[in-house]
Amino acid sequence: MKTQVGFEQFAAISIFVSAVLFLIYQLLTYYSTYLTEIKRMFLLSEAYQVSELLVNDVGSPANWYEGEIKRIGLMNETLNKTNVLSLLKVNSAITICNSDYQKFKKMLDLKNEINLFVYLEGKLIASCYRGADTGIKFSRIVSFDNGSYGELVVWLY
Repeated sequence: MKTQVGFEQFAAISIFVSAVLFLIYQLLTYYSTYLTEIKRMFLLSEAYQVSELLVNDVGSPANWYEGEIKRIGLMNETLNKTNVLSLLKVNSAITICNSDYQKFKKMLDLKNEINLFVYLEGKLIASCYRGADTGIKFSRIVSFDNGSYGELVVWLY
């Protein structure tokens, strides 16, 4: 008994193999894009969480700028209003960030690097810059305890 392979069988197998190879190529092409987008979304989520912690938390203890620090928060503890920052706490946090960056990251429980900028009515009043301009930028409109407004910008990378 002889096996005979016809043109139709050869064409069908060729089309099947080509389709499978095309699908594998497409999956491998989109996989790296997918992983990049996942990392970007993770950083965006973490940037939002950091900004939320800084803006709407008084820190631990509430007067952390006077002594031992467990957690940094920029909200003014005397006014108890959301999105109202204490200028004293902002300056203290930026001082800590610029003098002991690793301690600052540890108090915020960050695994990624951070750049932090605070603007008061359009003018930069405080910054902790670590040298990278790539990453995720998250900004929030805030007010200060002196009645002015500003912006808190968090860069994670």
